[in-house]
Amino acid sequence: MTIIGIDMSKNSPGVCVRVDEKLSFYSFIRGKETKKNTAHFSSLRDRDVKIVLNPRSTKIKEYSELEVWKIEDASLLAKTIVENLPDEADMVGIEGFSYGSKGNSGLDIAGYAYCLRQALFEKYGSSLCIFSPSNVKKTAGKGNAGKPEIKKFFLESQDPTLQLNKFWKSLYENEIVDEKPVDDLIDAYYVQECTRQYYQSKLMVTI
Repeated sequence: MTIIGIDMSKNSPGVCVRVDEKLSFYSFIRGKETKKNTAHFSSLRDRDVKIVLNPRSTKIKEYSELEVWKIEDASLLAKTIVENLPDEADMVGIEGFSYGSKGNSGLDIAGYAYCLRQALFEKYGSSLCIFSPSNVKKTAGKGNAGKPEIKKFFLESQDPTLQLNKFWKSLYENEIVDEKPVDDLIDAYYVQECTRQYYQSKLMVTI
């Protein structure tokens, strides 16, 4: 069984992949590795988190050129994510939009997310599913939980597969700092859990 969960953002999308009884975490970071983040990234890599850097940035200020650049950038990010995922999956889940997001930033995130959805659909077809943010949070433990509560649920998880994972163990034992992209990886785990439960419910219907 291969289940993929994706927490989408412009700056640090997180991915959690479950293959049978093994979990893998991926982080797609906008920007370069610097003196400020290199130790943190190294500690995550040591815990088997795959970090893929996306160093693209722009100083374009003209409106039309910037909007076209965003399309190119979103397409490249989507391609990079999809290329790093397994060739086949039983089900792929992504979190839907938070309609509380406002302004241009919220619109940009939606645009980037739709580029990724298209790339995922082209690769996985009807295996793609989309869950509301409240559904994902409810899977974690509470439908309106904030980031601190989601982390608490994560560290208190009784999932034996998660407890064998180096990333979870190190976070539980305070061996890695709670800085980006840790929260995105935690969210990706719960998107994966939401997807796994949905997939299993579908199996029960067909039996």
